[in-house]
Amino acid sequence: MISGVLMISLIYWMCGLMVVFPPCAAVAAGFTIEGLLDQWLGSESITFIQYHMRRTAVTCILHSMLLPGYVVTLMMTKPWIFDFLDVHYHSQASTLLLLASLLPSAVVGWIVSNWWSSGWHKHPLATSLVVYAPNNSPDAWKSVAADINTEYRRVDKFISGVSSVYRVVATDNWLMKVTTYRVQLIHLRDAVLSLEGSHITQGPVRATPTPAQQLTINVMSVREGVPAFCIRLSSVEFGELELKAVNPIVNARQIVIQQSLSDLFLETFTKTIRLNPTATPPSSTPANVSLERRCNATGSSTGCQECRCRPMWCVSCLGKWFASRQDQHHPESWLASRAPCPTCRSTFCLLDVSLIA
Repeated sequence: MISGVLMISLIYWMCGLMVVFPPCAAVAAGFTIEGLLDQWLGSESITFIQYHMRRTAVTCILHSMLLPGYVVTLMMTKPWIFDFLDVHYHSQASTLLLLASLLPSAVVGWIVSNWWSSGWHKHPLATSLVVYAPNNSPDAWKSVAADINTEYRRVDKFISGVSSVYRVVATDNWLMKVTTYRVQLIHLRDAVLSLEGSHITQGPVRATPTPAQQLTINVMSVREGVPAFCIRLSSVEFGELELKAVNPIVNARQIVIQQSLSDLFLETFTKTIRLNPTATPPSSTPANVSLERRCNATGSSTGCQECRCRPMWCVSCLGKWFASRQDQHHPESWLASRAPCPTCRSTFCLLDVSLIA
C-alpha cells in the first residue's frame, strides 16, 4: 500500500515539476500555461505589459493549486489514508487537511482578484511602472506601458531565452527580466550594469553540445525607488546586450568574456601546449610557436608528420587555424585531433606544438 502511495506521489509531482518548469518539448508543442491560455492572455508582441500581468496572475493561481490537487488525487486513489487519519487522529482530519492545502490557493486567489478589480494598477508590474510615470494618478502606469509595448513590437529588440521561466529582454530604452512570477524592469538611461561573475555550463547534447560561459550581471538604477536585480546570459549574447546599453558595462572584476567556441578552445589550446617542451627559436623570428613532431604516431597519412617550416605563427593564429579545421559539431574531440600545417600541410597534433623559449 505504501509503495502505491509513493508511486502516485512521484508521478504527480513529476508532472507538477513539468508544469512549473516546462521542458523544451512541451514548450515546442504548446503544452504550457501560455500556450493553453493564449486566447485569454492575448498577444505578447502587441501588449507586452498587459500580457505578462495576466500571465503572472494565472500562473500564481495554477501553481498554488498543485498542493490541493495532490491531496484530492490521494483522496480519489488512496482513500484508506484519510480513513486512517479520521480514525486514529481526528474525526475531521481529512477535511482539515484538505482545507489546509487550499489555504495558499485562497490567499493567492484573493491577491489576484484584488489586482483584477483594481484594473491591474495594484499589480507589482504596474507599481514598478509608476516610478517612471509623469504623474501619480492610478492609471499613470498605462502611458509607460504603452511605450514599452511599442518598443517590444520592433524587430531590433534583444531577447535571451525561449520561455517565460527566464528571459532577458532589451529594447531601445528598457531592460527587463521576465521570470515565472514577475517582471523586473529598468530604464536603460538610469541603468548601471556590472559584471559580477561567470561560470561554464554544459548544456544538453543536442541543444548546446559545447560548454557555454554564463555571465551574471548586476543591474542597478540611479533612480530612487527602483530595486536592483541580477540577470544571467551567455557570453555569446553579451555583445548584443552591450549594444543596447546606454552606459558602459562595468567589469571591475576583470572577468574574461569568452565570446565564442573558438575563444574557449584557444584558451584550452594555450594551456595544453604550455605543458609541452619549449623550442629553441631561430634568429630574429616574431613567432612564438613552432611545430616539432613529438608524438608516437606513425608517418602514415592518418598520423602526425614531420614539419620543416620555420616558425611563423603566434599561438593565437595557430590555435584558431587548428579549431577551424575540426568537426564543429563535436568540439569535445578537438584536443585529441590533428590539423594540417598552414604552410606545408604536414599533419600535426597538440603534442607537436611548442612555445618558443
